[in-house]
Amino acid sequence: MNEQLQNLIDYTREKLGLNDYYLKRHHFFREINNLNETAYILNMEWFPKELTQSDEDYNPSGTAVIDINFHTKALKRIIFVEDVSYADSNLYPTPEKESAIEWIEEVTDLTFGRQFLIVHEEDDMLSFGAAVDNIPVAPTGTIEIGFNDEGQLSLFTIDGDFPDEDQIQWEPFGLTPDKYEPIASEQCKLIEVPDKDQEKWLPIYGMEEIYLVNNGERTIPFDKGLISYIHKDMILKWVKSIEGEFTQQDIDLSIEVTLDQALENEQHPDTIPITNTEAATCEQEVLRFLQLEFPDESGEWKLTGLYLDNGYIFAELKPTKFTNRAFDRKIKLMIDRENYHAVHYVDNDMLLDMFKHFKDAVEPAVSQEEAFEKLREYVEAEPVYVYDQEQKSYIMCGKLDCPYGVNAITGDIVLLAGL
Repeated sequence: MNEQLQNLIDYTREKLGLNDYYLKRHHFFREINNLNETAYILNMEWFPKELTQSDEDYNPSGTAVIDINFHTKALKRIIFVEDVSYADSNLYPTPEKESAIEWIEEVTDLTFGRQFLIVHEEDDMLSFGAAVDNIPVAPTGTIEIGFNDEGQLSLFTIDGDFPDEDQIQWEPFGLTPDKYEPIASEQCKLIEVPDKDQEKWLPIYGMEEIYLVNNGERTIPFDKGLISYIHKDMILKWVKSIEGEFTQQDIDLSIEVTLDQALENEQHPDTIPITNTEAATCEQEVLRFLQLEFPDESGEWKLTGLYLDNGYIFAELKPTKFTNRAFDRKIKLMIDRENYHAVHYVDNDMLLDMFKHFKDAVEPAVSQEEAFEKLREYVEAEPVYVYDQEQKSYIMCGKLDCPYGVNAITGDIVLLAGL
């Protein structure tokens, strides 16, 4: 076995008290963090030694599934199958909050309060979010730790990013209502949600979440999406269709890699930005796809974005006919980045079939201005440090949100989470 791999396996056994286990199998995976950096993860499945027989197709009770960064040894995940653990309990925390936090600080080198805080707690589970001096960050990092009925650790996961102090542009939160309410008013929009009981679309005014920079002069979308995402707004038209048919091909979206790739620490292909030439080539390929698959729908589709996923270029297509509905038609077209040929697509049209018999929404009786006046007192502006791609650092923003909406027919205030 490779020496570096063997050293990491031995380290894991000792660090996590797995002397009553043996390593059954292992795999390598590759991922990208929010800073567009590549990480190689060693996934290990440790079986209890007392197990005399095992099925190759599943992990028996007590199996320890461990994910660890191959190059940094940073612990990513511990799962004890069916909440049964044979690990050395002296190396793990007890369910008390203080013990769990102290152990998390030890294995992650993070500081509670300064880099992560509690966002949810139950008797046997604690959930944490990334923070800077008790202020949340976005995109957020998450930590979960859970315990079984015997008080043994049964789950630990850490995902996302937890920024260092040198990644933060420090400043006090300064957004006041006079700065954020005009933006909040613009974010109050009409949307139609399905009413399953009456089988019709119901018009609701609600506020679309957004980040407002601390000086009130710029906004950052709440769902910033992938770093590789390129926004498009291109209506696709053609004079005539082309002969032939589009054939769906098998695609490989697996993130598993080989030991050699992990040893070489090669850059993830999705960290290499889509070039202008690639984008232009993909636009033509999207047009060709539509001419083959939807020959009579010229001008009815637009390309809304391009992004990378596991070596493929994904093209997002939406109808040009705008609706306010919460669910609308969308096609994701996968393009091979080596030859720029479309190989597969996913259409959510079948998912929308369940709503096709719903009655159309009636015209609103409440104006947008009236709706916002009803919601004004419920608007929240919470301080958040948001990663800004332009400045390559986290900047102080306010997360504008409102948990309530307004029924556009009756004018009643409704809780959006209940719709």
